[in-house]
Amino acid sequence: MTTISIKEDTRKRLLRIAGELQRKTLTRADFDTVIQFLIDAYIEKQIDIEAWNKFTAPISGVDFDSIYNDLILERHLDDEQGK
Repeated sequence: MTTISIKEDTRKRLLRIAGELQRKTLTRADFDTVIQFLIDAYIEKQIDIEAWNKFTAPISGVDFDSIYNDLILERHLDDEQGK
């Protein structure tokens, strides 16, 4: 086990998160549990960022303006059909 130094405000915020975790899981949540939860949440967010970057990467041979105009046209047609 290791001891770490944190500011009082950080300790209070970790306690609030621990309380939320305890309330939601109905099990005891110590600082180690909270830190593990925050690390897992950070890693999940990183994976989402990587997926977003892949999703939004340019596709070679595809003209953005042409595709965008097609999208806008289709949305207008959908709006007209929905009326």
